[in-house]
Amino acid sequence: MTHPVAEYMHGVMDGSVPACALIRQAVERQMHDLETAHERGLRFDRAAAEHAIRFFGFLKHSRGEWAGKSFELSPWQQFILWCVFGWKRTDGLRRFRTAFIEVPRKNGKTTLIAGIGLYLLTADGEPGAEVYSAATKRDQAKLSWGEAVRMRGASSSLSRMVQHWRASDTLSIEATAS
Repeated sequence: MTHPVAEYMHGVMDGSVPACALIRQAVERQMHDLETAHERGLRFDRAAAEHAIRFFGFLKHSRGEWAGKSFELSPWQQFILWCVFGWKRTDGLRRFRTAFIEVPRKNGKTTLIAGIGLYLLTADGEPGAEVYSAATKRDQAKLSWGEAVRMRGASSSLSRMVQHWRASDTLSIEATAS
């Protein structure tokens, strides 16, 4: 069975998945790197990539037509997580420390970013993890923050693990000092 990310990449390359030149270049880089990155001291950790993708199955949408439904990542969203969380350096740290994700309005980027933040806080294995939401305006940054808080509240396991401190607008995990 082919992984949805592989199907997405092949669809971009054969034209069956509509994509701009930048997306096509990102897919080309991923395919090229899978063949040659070991020469530069990089490796692709499929288990790490799949772990990040599977995490989203624990999250629920909190607003709009999908409110209360499990978060099902689209293939393009899986591709982003696949690349960002799958690539490792020889020291075991992630290859990509920063990701620029540009998506048109109304395509779920706020929800995706909230989920990534929760993943980094709870499931990435980083003691003392610090995750920040930033934007050009405070109100924009609060959108993804608010979504993360609502996702946490909709998950009994996240609610038990992650404390929400309203006074300081923080989510924290005492056990990991995150």
